[in-house]
Amino acid sequence: MAAVETSNDTVMDLARRWLDIEEKTPIATADCLMDRPCHLKHVCWKFSDSMNEIWVDGVLGVSFAANQTSETGETTTKVHYTVGAQNPEPAEKKTVYYSIELPELARWHLAWLTDSNVSIDSATIDMEFDQKYLVEKRKFKCKQVNITVTANYPTAHGWLLHMDRTVESLIYRGNGIMDANKFLQLPFASRLHKLMILYESTFDDRLLVQLNAQHLQLSSDFVTDVGINKLLHRWNDLNYPIRSEFIIYVQIENTADVVKKLNVIGTKDRDSGVMEYLIAMTNPTTRMRVITRPSSVVCTIFAIDNSQAPPPLATPTIS
Repeated sequence: MAAVETSNDTVMDLARRWLDIEEKTPIATADCLMDRPCHLKHVCWKFSDSMNEIWVDGVLGVSFAANQTSETGETTTKVHYTVGAQNPEPAEKKTVYYSIELPELARWHLAWLTDSNVSIDSATIDMEFDQKYLVEKRKFKCKQVNITVTANYPTAHGWLLHMDRTVESLIYRGNGIMDANKFLQLPFASRLHKLMILYESTFDDRLLVQLNAQHLQLSSDFVTDVGINKLLHRWNDLNYPIRSEFIIYVQIENTADVVKKLNVIGTKDRDSGVMEYLIAMTNPTTRMRVITRPSSVVCTIFAIDNSQAPPPLATPTIS
């Protein structure tokens, strides 16, 4: 029987190449680097004034330091590797000095993560986009992307342009307002299973229903009661599965418009302008619970024949 390949095996494949290839020559858009499939669980990177690091699966780490004096007295970029940090055995460490600029070395290493044979479960990016770190047109094959930026959305959009259509989940944290039109032009945007935008966006009634995510969180000043109603009808008509949920931060003017022409079978008027609606769906085995507040709407779909129903007035946790 052939041996089963583990994720740790493929990480070590990548580690050996990073450590053993001494000449870091530029990598082109079409270059194939890995000779067999390489599955990585989690990658993260950050390049800033205080930190320049890449980590893969918690066992392969690379740190970069510019303007370091080598053993020969030259001013170089120091690259320090750590391999096997979570293994019982001591981690393997190696330090190399290169007469190459830090961005070019970072680009060389990140290019391996965009190889056609490399697939990534999740990526965490904690920095603004900068093209100098990536090879043009090379893309990450990644299922889950978590991006945090301190500036506005355009500084994150560049990273998304380097993701291929395999992305299933996106969590975005940033300042400024996410440009919904620009976002929806991405090949994976309308096919996301999960989308959490933890800041303002320009989604309006027309753009909101172009999203197909079953787990959705966003905030917008451009969505109206009518837009929320259209989204609820869409979820009902398309028989969204149990545990689908959304929370949309929006100013509610008239809660009756939010549930208009839906099959409301139960209503509770809570204090402070909070309304709760129980809605029968097209699928007779599911129900929709909708909670409206002056500044948000929460929707959860649950099965009627078991304990999937959330407690009254609970805000679903999107995970």
